[in-house]
Amino acid sequence: MIRSKYGNEFSRLWIFIIFFFCSSNSLAGGSKDYISFSTALFDFLQNDVTSLEARIEYRVNSVKWQLKPFAGLMANTDGGEYIYSGVFYEIPITKFLNLVPSFAPGLYFKNNSKDLHFVIEFRTQLEAIFVLPNKLRAGVSFNHISNASLGKSNPGVESIAITFQLPVPW
Repeated sequence: MIRSKYGNEFSRLWIFIIFFFCSSNSLAGGSKDYISFSTALFDFLQNDVTSLEARIEYRVNSVKWQLKPFAGLMANTDGGEYIYSGVFYEIPITKFLNLVPSFAPGLYFKNNSKDLHFVIEFRTQLEAIFVLPNKLRAGVSFNHISNASLGKSNPGVESIAITFQLPVPW
């Protein structure tokens, strides 16, 4: 089983990568990168295996590209883990509101969580982020994770989240 053999090693590796990016970008000075913390309802639309979800992401805003990289780790209360890396695009709507679509392929380990029928999954997300004082941010997001029909079936899963973002360095 992939989960028991590789899941913890991938989680530890990904956390190391996230903190490596945090320390290296914060040393560059003037960084506008963010650490994002989210809590969510996992599988809230289909209600097959609804659980609570937590996410941590590192978002690289300091690059001058329109599509910006990010990486993250999601875990839910049923033991499901999703390790991902992708791109996001910030669309300013007002001085204090941004819409942020994103796309991230990753690895999903189900444990006792919903079976998505493949280890490779793809997450699409739309987020509304409110810019608060001191460059803090808070928002809500909706995402869909599925295997793009690479597995024997493609049930997919949706999550709705509340997010809080801290600038790096804080």
